[in-house]
Amino acid sequence: MSFVKHQQVDLQKNLLLAHYKFPRSQHLREAFEWMVTDYYAKASLEEPFEARGILLTGPTRIGKSTEARKLLAELNDGSTLMPDGRPVNFTSVTLDGHVTWRDLGIHTLRTGLSYKMERRRRLSQRDYWDKVLFQAKAQGVVGIHYDECQHIFSKKGPEARAMILDSFKSMLKQPDWPFMLLLSGIGELAERIQEEEQLAHLLRPVTFREIDVHQVGDLNELNSLCHAYAERAGYDFANLSSVDFYRRLGLACGFSWGLVVELMIAVLINAGSVGAKTLSPELFCGAFTTRLELAPGFSPFTVDDYEELFLANKILDLWNKSKS
Repeated sequence: MSFVKHQQVDLQKNLLLAHYKFPRSQHLREAFEWMVTDYYAKASLEEPFEARGILLTGPTRIGKSTEARKLLAELNDGSTLMPDGRPVNFTSVTLDGHVTWRDLGIHTLRTGLSYKMERRRRLSQRDYWDKVLFQAKAQGVVGIHYDECQHIFSKKGPEARAMILDSFKSMLKQPDWPFMLLLSGIGELAERIQEEEQLAHLLRPVTFREIDVHQVGDLNELNSLCHAYAERAGYDFANLSSVDFYRRLGLACGFSWGLVVELMIAVLINAGSVGAKTLSPELFCGAFTTRLELAPGFSPFTVDDYEELFLANKILDLWNKSKS
């Protein structure tokens, strides 16, 4: 017997392929356009120049990586050419846990530049970064996205952080082949970047913030998002559209926009699998408790004093554990 529920596949694919366009995505796109236009204009002069970059920060599970990946895919689609005639090539490297600057060079070579390392050779930090520069020039890589970039600064003292910050600045100022940089991570990354004034000056800050359920603008955005996903799955969301429900939804998702999308998709898939004609708080409660392994019926969607019983940071911890 197959473990694949084929009747759900098309609906799930349809929902996963959807991309809700938040207003913040336009702000990030404008930053991309500013960065790439600046690079193109300076590169066309055929003289040494300083590249610019973007500092993208916000709470965990807020959707930074998703928005960045989408824009990078558009940037790398071949339609944007550099003065040398080659299309823009902007690669990406995700940091995972504690890393040194030497480690970052290795990760950049392996994952960002698809360079096959010789296992027998152990090179110096400078050797690895010389290889990064050589391979980037050969491949036409003009930009690098370092995701979860706060990890490079973890467990580092002031002197080590200063060296790393200076090295990032040097990448932007590399005389032979300057790199555009997209550094993304949680809020503490912005604090670290501010320790190097010149680097901070070369990076345009873009901040993704969490949901504020007491702001009319955020409530309206939640309304638009929920209606958009429900309509894509063939449901009308009007019966749930209320300030009370959106405040409950926001808390259930730890005030994270990305988690609202995840929960909406889970609810709509479940609704389709049971043949529900309408969406209900019970469907949201079921998806929430199943995902976070809580007692059935115990959720912000069904409890009267939910604001006293549920804390956003604790809910985020549960979401993170469920993902791992």
